[in-house]
Amino acid sequence: MGALGLGLLVLGLTLRWPTTIPWAVLLVGGGYLLSRAGNSVVDGWAAAIGVLLLLAAELASWSIEHDARIAAERSLVFRRIATLGALVAAALLVNFMLLATAGISASSGVLLAAVGVAAAVAAVAVVLRLLRA
Repeated sequence: MGALGLGLLVLGLTLRWPTTIPWAVLLVGGGYLLSRAGNSVVDGWAAAIGVLLLLAAELASWSIEHDARIAAERSLVFRRIATLGALVAAALLVNFMLLATAGISASSGVLLAAVGVAAAVAAVAVVLRLLRA
């Protein structure tokens, strides 16, 4: 599934079809999930893989939107790079918090449940804040 998703992403980039990006990410992510099937241990690489999928989707979208005939202002390019960097850093932080919460035994009590809820709320807050920017 991962190779099929990568092939779909390359096809979408070549033909400049932005609708292929979400399907490619879905296939690659689904391939990762299928490779983890049957493992009861939390995978520490899941946070990095999720961030890399996000980064791949954003960069693919950016490259499809790019038109070499139109010169982009440097300030706009730098702002977009900074926004993408902040998005990736925030996603990585939230992913690690959620994985750490999932890795701890569920029988630890109410305090752990509160930390998990706070991490989920923080994830939603970061996404909403970045959407406003």
